[in-house]
Amino acid sequence: MIFSSDNPFAQRLKQHSRLWLTGYMGAGKSTVGKHLAKHLGWAFMDTDRELMRRYNKSMSQIFVDHGEEAFRQAEIDLLKEYSARPNWVVSTGGGTLVRQEPLDVALKNGLVVYLKAPVELLFERVIFSPKDRPMIDVPNAEQVFSDRFKQREPFYLQSHLSVPTGQGKPQQVVASIMEALNASSDVAVTPAEG
Repeated sequence: MIFSSDNPFAQRLKQHSRLWLTGYMGAGKSTVGKHLAKHLGWAFMDTDRELMRRYNKSMSQIFVDHGEEAFRQAEIDLLKEYSARPNWVVSTGGGTLVRQEPLDVALKNGLVVYLKAPVELLFERVIFSPKDRPMIDVPNAEQVFSDRFKQREPFYLQSHLSVPTGQGKPQQVVASIMEALNASSDVAVTPAEG
């Protein structure tokens, strides 16, 4: 990659070689993350999928068998593990970076990008998604979803960059992320050779 010395985002990315994607359920973190990793020539990891693989259980079953606190601790451990690995795009779960400890790990060890979309659109995406989402399997799901978004957004807003996802295709969101990285730079951030 080529970086300009006057672009703080590009410099942070060069220093850590790690991008963390954050945002609420339905923001497209996993889908965008895969496209972004391919664009950069980096590896990709989705924290929810990785923890389901390690526990060998669905997300709902992890919460039932181990509880949310154990799951959140496992997330922190996973973030710390990947903080030592260069050239990764990491898609975090919607609740991963909404406590100060894991958020600080990500902020200090890479570039955190908030994929932002209106809460109404996010709820629509989640309701029609086949993914296992234990956090919305509750009465008054839409109200709970909206209230939880309002609680979490202050953490998302601490990200280094905020990129709207709205109705854009994953490739458009990747282009927006790359554009934001290059916003104050005379030299383009380009994918890795290979």
